[in-house]
Amino acid sequence: MITISDVAKRAQVSRSTVSRVLNNQTHHIREETRQRVLQAARELNYKPNRVARSLKTKKSHCIGVITDDIDTPFLPSMLKAIEQYAFSRGYNALVCNSGYEFDRQKAYIEMLVQRQVDGIIFAASFVSSYTQELIKPDLPIVYAYSFSPYTKKNSVLSADADAAQQAVDYLVSLGHRRIGYINGPENVIPSRERIKGYQKALEEHGIAFDPALVKNGEWEEPASAYKAAREFLALSDPPTAVFAANDVMASGVIDAVTDLGLRVPEDVSVVGYDDRDMARFLKPPLTTVRLPMAEIGSTAAKMLIDCVERGETLIDSAYVPCKLIIRGSCAANSR
Repeated sequence: MITISDVAKRAQVSRSTVSRVLNNQTHHIREETRQRVLQAARELNYKPNRVARSLKTKKSHCIGVITDDIDTPFLPSMLKAIEQYAFSRGYNALVCNSGYEFDRQKAYIEMLVQRQVDGIIFAASFVSSYTQELIKPDLPIVYAYSFSPYTKKNSVLSADADAAQQAVDYLVSLGHRRIGYINGPENVIPSRERIKGYQKALEEHGIAFDPALVKNGEWEEPASAYKAAREFLALSDPPTAVFAANDVMASGVIDAVTDLGLRVPEDVSVVGYDDRDMARFLKPPLTTVRLPMAEIGSTAAKMLIDCVERGETLIDSAYVPCKLIIRGSCAANSR
C-alpha cells in the first residue's frame, strides 16, 4: 500500500510537507513544491486514509449546510458553490432542508453535531435562538444570506443597499425623478437594506422622498406588485419609473402597465432585483440587479473552512457586491 512516506520520497520533501499540501495548508510552501507533491501523489495513485486523518487531526472534513427551502429559485447556485468550494479544500458538504419547520431544523442540528461536522453554514435560513444551546461554542458557524447574531461577524450578505442605490442612480441618469418603489415584506433584512439604498439615492440627487411612491409587496406574488403599480399609476402625478425589489414583482408591474394601455419602457421604465432566469424572457427583457448567490456561497464556505483550519469561531462579515444588468425595460424619461 502506498503511504505518505512514499509520496515524500518521490517528491523529495518531508512527510509534514506532503501532509500540509494534501490538506491544502500551503502557507509558506512554494508553488513549485506544491506541484511536485501533487504530481508525486498522482503518479503513485496515493489515496489519503480519511479515517486515519480524522483520528489524527480530530476533524471530520465534513461541513453541515442547513437551509429552509431547497426549492427557492436562487438557492441551488449558492448550495452548488458551497459544495464545490468545500470539495476543492478537501471537505464534504452535507445539505439539510428544514422546510421552515423548527423541530426539523433542531433535529438536523443535533444530527450534524453528533456526526461531528467541523462547522455549519446556515444558508438562506432563519436561525432560531435554540441553536446556541445545541451547538458547542467552539464549533464555527457561518450565516450565508442569513442573519448572524454576532455584530459584523460570521455573515455573508449581498450589498443590497449599495445595489438598490445603483439601480435608482441609473433611473435618475435617464431623467426619472418620480420613481415608485415596491419593497418586499417589511420585517426581512433584504427589504430593510434595499429601501435604504432607494432613499439614499433620492437624497443624494436632491429628490424629495414621497411616501405615496413606496409600497410593500410579497416576494413570490406578482399580483401584489400589480396592485401597487396600478395604485401608483392612478396618482395625479404618477411615477415615470418603478423599481421592484425582486423580479417576480417586477413582472407584475409590467403586466399592470400593459393592462392600462401604457408601454414599457416608453411610458414607464421598470427595474427588478435578483436577475432570475425569467428576467431576460420578460417582454421587454428586464433591467435588474444580479444577486450574487454563487459568490455568497463560495465566500461562506471559504470563511467557514478558514475558521476550522485556524481554530477560530469569529471572522469579519463579508458583503458581496451586486451588479446592475441593463436590458430593455428602461428608457429616458420623455415626460
